[in-house]
Amino acid sequence: MKLDKVVRVLLIEDEDGDAHLVKMKLRQTKGEGFAVTWAQSLNEAQQCLAHSSFDVMLLDLSLPDSEGLATVHSARSMAPNTPIVVLSGRGDTDFALTALEAGALDYMVKGDFGYNGLARTIRYALLRTEMEMHNNLLIAALEAAANGIIITDTDAVVIWANSAFGKLTGYKPEEAVGRKPSELISSGLQDQVFYQDMWSAILAGRHWRGELINKHKNGHLYHEELSIAPVKNSAGEITHFIGIKEDISLRKELEAQLQTLASTDPLTSLFNRRVFLERLEQERAKVVRLPNYSAALLMLDLDFFKRVNDNYGHATGDNVLKAFADITRSTSRSIDVPARLGGEEFAILLSGADQSDALVMAERLRAQVAAMVIEHKTGPVQITVSIGGTYITAHDSSGEAVLHRADAALYEAKDSGRNQVRWFELSDVDTL
Repeated sequence: MKLDKVVRVLLIEDEDGDAHLVKMKLRQTKGEGFAVTWAQSLNEAQQCLAHSSFDVMLLDLSLPDSEGLATVHSARSMAPNTPIVVLSGRGDTDFALTALEAGALDYMVKGDFGYNGLARTIRYALLRTEMEMHNNLLIAALEAAANGIIITDTDAVVIWANSAFGKLTGYKPEEAVGRKPSELISSGLQDQVFYQDMWSAILAGRHWRGELINKHKNGHLYHEELSIAPVKNSAGEITHFIGIKEDISLRKELEAQLQTLASTDPLTSLFNRRVFLERLEQERAKVVRLPNYSAALLMLDLDFFKRVNDNYGHATGDNVLKAFADITRSTSRSIDVPARLGGEEFAILLSGADQSDALVMAERLRAQVAAMVIEHKTGPVQITVSIGGTYITAHDSSGEAVLHRADAALYEAKDSGRNQVRWFELSDVDTL
């Protein structure tokens, strides 16, 4: 509030002498400007409020139409946003506290105003009202925020939380106050290093931001982006932390979907060619680095697949590809990398496998495909697969060289009548 503003005072007092004393004290105040309107009852005060607005009310509790604390309640209802300073002939501390609880902002004993005491009390009342309005505005802004916001002390004990925090975590703000977030929503999925880094930053007075997985009150996990800002006092000491929490589960889900689209074949959900070549190159580098490590590659091609599309339609062809992919997944180990390279051409990268392991898997897969039946309205559809395999060697200059050998073995299987498994022997390199 501007100090040079004239303060509009509504004085509600039925005693002439007391009213004149108040007006005289306010007139004598140096450097202050007060415009006093005098009402001798609550009814008269209500008429004044109907025609004018006031910055403060000076209220006597004994009036012709009201008595005691009921006077405070009535005045508060008439002007909810106007600060009330009670004027009373009683110097009773307990009664003063009761008046404050009833809605008064301050309390003064009549005739004991002191030098500038009344003016000072009015100014303080106006200042506190302005500060309360400012604080209420800030709280309203925080409550309106879509993100969860908490304020904690330096021990991470929550002293305030907004409604969005409750929606995010399932815990009402009043449930969170007095407890640490770690007691409420910790999933246990972040390691100690994560929290050590966080505390190291905020205790040093730095702003920290990170992503973590927390647990809702109902038990489900959600992804959260957390931002923590230290709050310092005038001495530069950290007194509180403000945490801003945003639910990023949907974003994480979309990122995972995009990653899936970028790394898998949309029809079969196997890895696509790009990812397979990346994994193949990683496996080749591992073979070069580890002398006793072995790995193998199988190339697979569905026999006469074009006839399936021509005779039964592309929808049935898609069903065949998906059924074949399911067999490939179930036959592969968890460390293997099955992929669709394109059309009816597939491959499996076998980590840590030797020739015997690869041939056993290939033969098992070939037999399962031969026994596979896809239903169609014209009758059952069956298909076979040809498979070629090879080692990954330390001498291979690239993954393409490995694919080239496995492809040569695959075509040998096809030339031998299809529905076969063939292995490319390293001694055959010179014949390529």
